[in-house]
Amino acid sequence: MNSWYREAILWVLCIAGMALIKPVQDRVDSHLKGPSQLLDVLYFGSPQTVKRLALGYESLLADIYWMRAIQYYGRREEAARRPVRFGNLGALLDITTTLDPMLMEAYRFGGTFLGEPEPVGAGRPEEAIRLIDKGIAVYPHDWRLQFDKGFIYFWYSKDYRSAGEVWLAASRVPSAPGWLKGLAAMGLSKSGAVETARLLWQRQYEEADRADLRENALKYLQTMDTDEACWTLEFFVEKYQKRFGVRPARLQELITAGMFKTLPHDPSGVPYDYDPTTGLVRLSPNSRVGHLKMPFDYRDSFRAKLAQLYGPN
Repeated sequence: MNSWYREAILWVLCIAGMALIKPVQDRVDSHLKGPSQLLDVLYFGSPQTVKRLALGYESLLADIYWMRAIQYYGRREEAARRPVRFGNLGALLDITTTLDPMLMEAYRFGGTFLGEPEPVGAGRPEEAIRLIDKGIAVYPHDWRLQFDKGFIYFWYSKDYRSAGEVWLAASRVPSAPGWLKGLAAMGLSKSGAVETARLLWQRQYEEADRADLRENALKYLQTMDTDEACWTLEFFVEKYQKRFGVRPARLQELITAGMFKTLPHDPSGVPYDYDPTTGLVRLSPNSRVGHLKMPFDYRDSFRAKLAQLYGPN
């Protein structure tokens, strides 16, 4: 039997085996009523062992394991009966990407499967990061994997600084889109690196070719300026109250008290609204500033800086 004939038989057997995975598993499922260890058996847990057994057919076997990982993730009713919903998902993806390191879909979608919180996903963002790092080592110049890594840090791990740093690194890849700089700014801002975020928004505003990107960057810059101006005025309203025992009736009284030479206006030139009953300062309804709802709040850290500069209230 020549080698070509043996290879053809092997291909037929592998394709037939892939076709039988679902009906055989369905039959097994129909006989299983409650939780069982058989639902989560992984006969080969070592990627290196599977690779040695592949006998030169790593790519084909990787496709089989990738299909198994997708089916393993997609069987919601079965997942509820397993001892751990997605206990073997990480191992399946590790085997898949060891057999075929070039399988981009396994890194991108597999990372999402692993990172998504339970019950939808495995709730293992650390494993997702390791899988995507494995892909980045193979595709160091593909910004998409770094974007996915930052996404997992931001949404699943709540590690905003790491997300911003990863997105910033991704934005430096030659093929990366310009909006990655904006994502980096948002991530770094949420972590407290506000000045870095401001510089990134400013750079995007100055360098973006698209008008919508420039407008978005400008809105974020103006939002930060507006928030900080309001917080500063509120800080001095509190200082005024501590000195005189009452809040000022109008913001102009802060000038009379020597706390300001002139009152700040919003970026469109409109004075801020002030409520003397609460001491809060807000944008005027007449303002032309496109204020955005920021995905982070650094009010406390900003007020701490004001206290360092002007003394605590």
